[in-house]
Amino acid sequence: MLIKILLCLTLLIFTSGVGYAFASKYRKRKVFFSQFYEFNQKFIQELSYSKRPIKDFIQAYPYKSEFLALLEVYRDNLGQDNLFNEYFSLNTFLTLEEEKLIFEYFHQLGKGDSESQKAFFVSRSKELEKIKDTTEKDYKKYAELYVKLGVLVGFAIIIVII
Repeated sequence: MLIKILLCLTLLIFTSGVGYAFASKYRKRKVFFSQFYEFNQKFIQELSYSKRPIKDFIQAYPYKSEFLALLEVYRDNLGQDNLFNEYFSLNTFLTLEEEKLIFEYFHQLGKGDSESQKAFFVSRSKELEKIKDTTEKDYKKYAELYVKLGVLVGFAIIIVII
């Protein structure tokens, strides 16, 4: 009887973990685009006031996970073509349209005078805010759904075993 209870608990934990793993795509997207939007807002302020070099600006603020990796790739390969190809191939949570947006965004970063850059990044701000809001809604909707489905599948298998 004890073995059956341990097996059921292990199975429930496993299926819940699988549901949590499936939800990671939505979690990554939410964190990535909220940080991307925040980065854009700070950069617009930077263009108006401080006007530090790009490398100094990137290092001035703490970011985490996938967006930090993107900034490091950009900072380390500044000025090279196709600098995000390897990054995009490793991160499957981005769509092709989002990859194109990111490439265009960082291709314009630090190019031209501050007024033309400010106009470009202000126009991108609305698009980034829309994507950020969409990813937050998707996270609330799907991440919880996958975890609950994992738990329910675990309970269904437990019922079959019993």
